[in-house]
Amino acid sequence: MPSFSTEDILGNRLDFEIARDGFVRRLEDDAALRNAKTWLRREGYRVVKLDAGAWEEDKQMHMAFATSLQFPSYFGKNLDALNDCMSDVAEAAYGWDASETGLVLILSSFDRFAQRLPRTAYHVRDILQWQGRYAALFGNRLLTILS
Repeated sequence: MPSFSTEDILGNRLDFEIARDGFVRRLEDDAALRNAKTWLRREGYRVVKLDAGAWEEDKQMHMAFATSLQFPSYFGKNLDALNDCMSDVAEAAYGWDASETGLVLILSSFDRFAQRLPRTAYHVRDILQWQGRYAALFGNRLLTILS
């Protein structure tokens, strides 16, 4: 995927805005989230929604990422392993196809998850920001929306 252009700045593109602001964006409004999903899919992004509000322990979070993004069977189910596998996702090794515009992760009810597991939520957000930047080094787009 080519990098963004100056035309993208003027076009108020959602993907550009998310990338510009650190690859992770919060969208609280249900209508804005629906519009974002529609727009991103129309632009050729793979959109993967994870229900973060259902995660009551780290294991559930790790399994949701592993299942949704097709992590390999040797995934260690800890934050270091999540970061390692997300590096592979950023490189388009699995989880999406590099022929797509990019990958957008939507973590719904993220605040509920953060209340239950604040340390884990902090690290997950940090990992996703870092991996968004890492993906960009390869011309890939890995964006996250927290709702």
